[in-house]
Amino acid sequence: MKLYGTANKKSFNTLKIRAALAEVGAPYDFVPVDLDKGENETAAFLAINPHGKVPVLVDGDFALPESNAILWYVAESHPASGLVPRNDGTPAALQARARIAQWIDFAQTTLYAAYADWWNHALGAAAKRVPAAADAALAKIHRGLGVMEAVLATRSYIATPDFSLADLSNASMVFALERRLPDEPLAKRARVRAWYDRVRARPSFAGAIEVP
Repeated sequence: MKLYGTANKKSFNTLKIRAALAEVGAPYDFVPVDLDKGENETAAFLAINPHGKVPVLVDGDFALPESNAILWYVAESHPASGLVPRNDGTPAALQARARIAQWIDFAQTTLYAAYADWWNHALGAAAKRVPAAADAALAKIHRGLGVMEAVLATRSYIATPDFSLADLSNASMVFALERRLPDEPLAKRARVRAWYDRVRARPSFAGAIEVP
């Protein structure tokens, strides 16, 4: 397999897939794509993904864009990893799989979306900086972390009682928040901090964030 990802291996959508691949023990080649140089707009890359975006996982002659679809493909291709429960048709399995999908979406549409807004309005091009919009985005981030804090009062992992894809996805986003936000996002979130420390201690995630 090949994973085409941002040249910054620690960016959210690339990091979570690298961690998932490490978790299942899947060998792959990493192909960095420098977006600043327009490498995602070359004819060669557009032949792999006409949308011109990363990440893309290539498995033989199968090319799969979209980070959450890639996460699911990695987990389903390695069922013994337990990153998603097997679909045995029982209500328990179906509900657990749906809950994992819910929290993967949460990482993308709540935390990442607000983070992107904050980044653009707080750190982007000077002409596009809007302090009020940056503050509003920061408030959304903290609201999302508050939701996580409440849920983690009932279980050790974010989606189900067991470690899953949802933990890798949300922990990758928390990693970005801790690196970039001007405050300490987990300072008042003891349960989120404990959960994040558990995920971060896993060799798969620790290895993914320790790369240069």
